[in-house]
Amino acid sequence: MGIPVYRFYAVAMKRHVKRSLLCCWLTVVVSVVSGAEPLPSERLVVRGLDGTAMPFANLLGPDGRAVCFAFLHPACPLAQEYGPVLGQLAADFADARIRFVGVVCESDDPTEVEAYRTKFGLTFPIHLDTDFTLAEALDATITPEAVLVDRERRIRYAGRIDDRYKIRGVMTPGDAEPELANAIRDLLAGREIREPRTKAAGCPLDRPERPVAPPAAAAAHTPTFSRDVLPFLHAQCQKCHSPNQAGPFDLLTYDDAVEWMELAIEEIEARRMPPAQIESDLDYTWPKPPTAADLAMLRQWVAADKPAGNPADTPKLPPLPDYSAFQEDLGPPDIVLEQAQPTQLGAHGNDVYRHIVFPLDRDEDLRLRAIQFLPGNRKVVHHALLGHLPRETAEEAVRDHGGRDGFSHPDDRAGGFQDSHGIGFRVPPIRDDGQPRAAFVGGFVPGVRATVAPADAALVIPAGCDIAVQVHYVRTGKLETDSSRVGIWLARQPPRKVMNMIYLSGEFAVVPPGVTDFRVRGSYTLPRDADFVGVVPHAHQLARWVEIKAHLPGEKQPLLVLRVPQWDYNWQSPYDLEKPRRFPAGTRFEAECAYDNSTANPRNPFDPPQNVWHNETIHDEMLLPMFTFASEQPLDAKGESFKKFYFSIVRSRFLRRLVDHRYKFVADPQGNVVLSPDYDPDDHRY
Repeated sequence: MGIPVYRFYAVAMKRHVKRSLLCCWLTVVVSVVSGAEPLPSERLVVRGLDGTAMPFANLLGPDGRAVCFAFLHPACPLAQEYGPVLGQLAADFADARIRFVGVVCESDDPTEVEAYRTKFGLTFPIHLDTDFTLAEALDATITPEAVLVDRERRIRYAGRIDDRYKIRGVMTPGDAEPELANAIRDLLAGREIREPRTKAAGCPLDRPERPVAPPAAAAAHTPTFSRDVLPFLHAQCQKCHSPNQAGPFDLLTYDDAVEWMELAIEEIEARRMPPAQIESDLDYTWPKPPTAADLAMLRQWVAADKPAGNPADTPKLPPLPDYSAFQEDLGPPDIVLEQAQPTQLGAHGNDVYRHIVFPLDRDEDLRLRAIQFLPGNRKVVHHALLGHLPRETAEEAVRDHGGRDGFSHPDDRAGGFQDSHGIGFRVPPIRDDGQPRAAFVGGFVPGVRATVAPADAALVIPAGCDIAVQVHYVRTGKLETDSSRVGIWLARQPPRKVMNMIYLSGEFAVVPPGVTDFRVRGSYTLPRDADFVGVVPHAHQLARWVEIKAHLPGEKQPLLVLRVPQWDYNWQSPYDLEKPRRFPAGTRFEAECAYDNSTANPRNPFDPPQNVWHNETIHDEMLLPMFTFASEQPLDAKGESFKKFYFSIVRSRFLRRLVDHRYKFVADPQGNVVLSPDYDPDDHRY
């Protein structure tokens, strides 16, 4: 879906807009704050999809109180997500005579605009501003962005619809502050707008369009789409940004690249895309992050007016994997588990974390060479963690936590059970032979397929267990459903080694408020020789970076196992080595994490900051990298690594009770020490 080529006038006007935006910014901000200067009516004009001019007076109507202009783009992910939110606001304030008007600047295709309005159920009109007259008058630079103009043509509010996204791609924890709705209520009540200007986050409104007349010939050293950009996109982007995958738009064609490359460069430089970039002395199957040379090439391509090049110059590229199917090179799975009840997500609201149970319940241990979670709807399945639970534990969790906890939209439906983070149940005892009966064994993020054991080892699903998958669901701006599957490949011959899940827990009790660089460390020492297979680093929302090193016996310099320089809770990726590496007994693995519990951290769940304790829920914190090793004998037959983590949690809960003066037990009138009547065993704060 490329942006159409504009007339020369439109191109010139847009360049003029870019030059003049900075000049008019101060004037606009003053008018936003004071509301003193009415805007000229000739600048508050849009055009209908049929080209008819629509002046402000017509948009307002004879009895209107104000017009809320919502700047949108049909392909912008946040404009899609906020479409239903704007639709609901338009309905909520219709009786108060607040008129909502959608404005599209970068498409003059009526079919595309109408398809967007229909797809996301928008009831208010959408008009065009392809010459950017209105955008310049209102200083709009982002989609989605809202500007509230009263009947006297004064700007009363400009900025975000709410504060769920203060930074593009970073969801603010907790309930969103309805900033646009607050401004409308203030206007209707005749009082000063409490916050007249906020900074919108989304897609830049001034994305350059395809040049009208590309250069006749590019210099030999100038990058072209066919020779340079397309191979980069194929290697780094297309596994997500292709049809029916997790990316909100495609990056397959020249038109796609022309439309989105400036935004892509911004996201790459911010290290938000590709997500979960890492540094390491080891070779992982995870794609390498873009290099400085990659970025320089992309900038040079943009600066050269994005030459298409000769398709014959495109190097031979392997076909993209079929992410809608189980991993082909493993053959058909021996067992396929279907999701018993579809998951349904409403158009908007908070993300959903749900444990979906796939009944298995075999009478014997299953030894697996591979396991794969296959999402049915990759637009809503952000990531998942695969594990196993005893059947009785899973049934108890569904009984106790299978309600509507965690849902924020009336259309939300899902089977399984909800927990705000982590295991969501009491962990059953380790078996006598050292096999944990509840554990994670793999994960899914876009671009990752099956979790495969080394050739001489196997993943073990203990007898009597079901598969449980913790799924992180996101919303798309419209009603969505998902029915996912799990594929299991059984080991063809008795394996020589067993897989081990080892927990390396950080040692701390609380992250105090206001601290911008709070360090937590933890370590684990190998009791015997073992093959390091992979690791899943894990922390919560305050973490800024995570680093893991290995200190080998007799070596002075540690080995950098993994560093995630910009931690994002939403991308908890499993990192598997290209080839398992043998580490000797006595190797000490050390993890370190930096936490920011200040107001400067956009992911901080508390405003103002408060004590954040070492605990399980998403609003607590932890440092818990999970390692997978293959070894001839179990490395942790008694589950000591998990016990260490759990005892640290118990200690933190005890200290929290002391700090907060909350106690589980009280003395009754007869002098007996009994459970406090207000103690809630499901409140993980205790």
